[in-house]
Amino acid sequence: MTEPHVLIIEDGDEYLQSLTRFVKGPSYLQAHNGREALRVLESTRVDLIYLDMRFDRIPDAELMGDHAAATREHNGDPVRALKHLQNNQGLYILDALERHGLGGVAVILAYDFSRQHKRYENLLRAHPTLRWVPDAVTPADIRALMNDFLDGRAGLEPAAKG
Repeated sequence: MTEPHVLIIEDGDEYLQSLTRFVKGPSYLQAHNGREALRVLESTRVDLIYLDMRFDRIPDAELMGDHAAATREHNGDPVRALKHLQNNQGLYILDALERHGLGGVAVILAYDFSRQHKRYENLLRAHPTLRWVPDAVTPADIRALMNDFLDGRAGLEPAAKG
């Protein structure tokens, strides 16, 4: 088997630095926003995505989601709407993957759903290839989850090789 390709989608470099340092084996790629991730996925085989939830360090114009609609949903408050888009950007990226026919790629979302079971269950119904890790996850836990995905033990088939 060739080495797995993991796309890290984050607005900084922390996950790339940590994973390349502590979770050896995969070949890591990186995208700093959703549109960049879609470009990578169109041209490169990716077996797994490691996705950040919060994107507050990229220019507002690079955020996915409709700021005007979010403003309406937040009682006309554009500041709250922007915070909503930033704090939930990982979910907007996840939806964009689905819309572009890439919903079958396994995704590990860096977000703690331990107190939001219903929210995660709802997301899982829409995105069955989604799993999550909390902030205080160990490299061994990440490696085990990645291996489960890549070996098909996470209840999912590995992404199609292309």
